[in-house]
Amino acid sequence: MKRLSLLILSVLTCLPALFQPVQADVIVRSEVDSMMMWVGQQTGLYLEVTCDPGQTIEFPAFRDTVVKGLEIIPPVLTDTQYLNKESRMTVRRKYLVTCFDSALIYIPPMPVTVDGVQYESDPQALAFITFDIPEGSENEIFGPKDVMKMPVAFREIRGSLLTMLILAIAILLTVYLFVRYNDNLPVIRRIKVEPKVPAHVRALDGIEQLRQSGDSHGQDPKRYYTCLTDILREYINERFGFNATEMTSDEILDHLRESQDKESLTELASLLETSDMVKFAKFIPLLGENDRNLMGAMEFVKDTMIEVPEEEMQPKIEETVVQEKRSRGARIALLAAAIAVLLVSVFLLVRLIVSVYYLLF
Repeated sequence: MKRLSLLILSVLTCLPALFQPVQADVIVRSEVDSMMMWVGQQTGLYLEVTCDPGQTIEFPAFRDTVVKGLEIIPPVLTDTQYLNKESRMTVRRKYLVTCFDSALIYIPPMPVTVDGVQYESDPQALAFITFDIPEGSENEIFGPKDVMKMPVAFREIRGSLLTMLILAIAILLTVYLFVRYNDNLPVIRRIKVEPKVPAHVRALDGIEQLRQSGDSHGQDPKRYYTCLTDILREYINERFGFNATEMTSDEILDHLRESQDKESLTELASLLETSDMVKFAKFIPLLGENDRNLMGAMEFVKDTMIEVPEEEMQPKIEETVVQEKRSRGARIALLAAAIAVLLVSVFLLVRLIVSVYYLLF
């Protein structure tokens, strides 16, 4: 019975240990990109911790140096990676280090604290070496030379010269626009007035062009009679003072009979009747009838035209000078153009100054 009690007590004592979660090992390691370098060269020093996600990691608090002589170049970078479906994580910190003197530097194990427990990395060693200078050649090593002044080539200044030319034009244009805006001088326009061609001259010229075009012998009589009657309607409209272009043939003849001899309108009436039949009844006249109607139109114009003295028939072109005040919109446009050109001038000036500065210095 006593042995059974001791066995039960031992099992109960071990139960908490059986149900306590098992924690994976913490791995701390370090490495360097290169173990041997020239003096002043830089290399990466890495401190890596592998543990469970959620654990608190405290890296060593280095300031300017890792150890004496091994300087840290900021920034210090930290990268985190998750492994095995995020069941483990690796935190990697990179220190960019250098040394400015030839030396063999020993880096002792670096302490890292994980959840309050301190771990150490493996030690590292770095060697920084200098150039070997043969004996007796120390005086042959010289310092840096001064910057040499090179002659200025044309291809280097052609951009500046072009900028100067455009800048000068822009300045002159700016001054001109501001002067025009301030003086408010009237706008002078020259208008050419050509004498009006008499109505009978235009009508006879139109009939002659229709005759020379050969439409009277063409396959489209409707077009021919439409052109011929349009010429006559415009002539009647200007010659007799009523709107013949909007009237029917009968209305035109009624107006003309009030001021003209009825016998003189016989040929015109025949022409208008034939024209209406062609345009509305698809009548096809004979070729001789087309020519007769054309000659009848010319005779009607000649019989009814107003004689104009020969000296008035000479074409004279008169020129009239008109002075107008500049509108408000024109003044605003002048001011806007002047401001725009001024801004361009300022931009070109700044660009020119910068170009000359970099060219000289």
